[in-house]
Amino acid sequence: MTVVFSMEAPYRGRYELHRLTFGSGSPSVAIVAGLHGNELNGMHAVNLLASSLRFQRPRGTVHLFPLVNTFGADEARKRWPFDDRDINSAFPGDPEGTSVQRIAHALLDATDAQVCVDVHSGAPHVRELPQVRVPLSGEELELGRATGLPVVWRRSGDTLAGTGMLGAWRAAGRKALHVVVGRGITLDSSLARETAQGFSRLLAHLEIVHTAPEGTTVADVTRADIESHRAPCGGFFVPEVRVGHPVKPGHLLGYLQAPIGGDRLGELRAQRAGVVMTVRAWPMVHAQELLVRVAHTREDG
Repeated sequence: MTVVFSMEAPYRGRYELHRLTFGSGSPSVAIVAGLHGNELNGMHAVNLLASSLRFQRPRGTVHLFPLVNTFGADEARKRWPFDDRDINSAFPGDPEGTSVQRIAHALLDATDAQVCVDVHSGAPHVRELPQVRVPLSGEELELGRATGLPVVWRRSGDTLAGTGMLGAWRAAGRKALHVVVGRGITLDSSLARETAQGFSRLLAHLEIVHTAPEGTTVADVTRADIESHRAPCGGFFVPEVRVGHPVKPGHLLGYLQAPIGGDRLGELRAQRAGVVMTVRAWPMVHAQELLVRVAHTREDG
């Protein structure tokens, strides 16, 4: 483990940015988790990958950053706790700037790799099936498909904007993948394990490692293939499905009830066959908040 950047902090000692490196040479991959201190699943997934790489001889270089926002994680906070700024909004950073700008600048330098992966969890109020979000076409799409994660979400140009770490990587000529898994502030260990296996499959695709666990992508979709269910009114949401749950047309996804008294306010049913990729975890909702997303599968006809 190497400390690639450090700086003074007002308390709790110095801030340190740690990197785990396995192998050497080309091809090279960097995987970053913990930009947001309350997103635990990426941290666990990257550490699981590190554990497996210790017993292998990579034919290339793998840089792992399990936790960037260490002080935020200490307080279960998404943002940098001293000024409440988002590190992911500070790229490309500034070596003479604010704390988050300095961290962003150092991280961008330290992730000098051909393929870079940014790992996040869903917001604290939603749980996400492991998914990789990629452009509509090109090499990044093929790299995303190589992970074998349950959902490959092909997205249009809005995700290619020059903001955040993904934008900074692409501006520097690096291939960039965006992986989302589980729920913020919660450790979904089985989902994190599935994500770590997806990273292994990516490394195997790049011929950095010899073998990797098999995986199956159940939904390879664009936004048009995703069925989003939102709350028609405020209430208390009771889900009847979990992420990864296969559904058919008419399947009960959940229902809304009054928070006081429990009167049924409405229910959600799947429109087509698919797999549940997002479920609201915090039941108190306002009108038009996202409750469930279903990614359509080939079985939908």
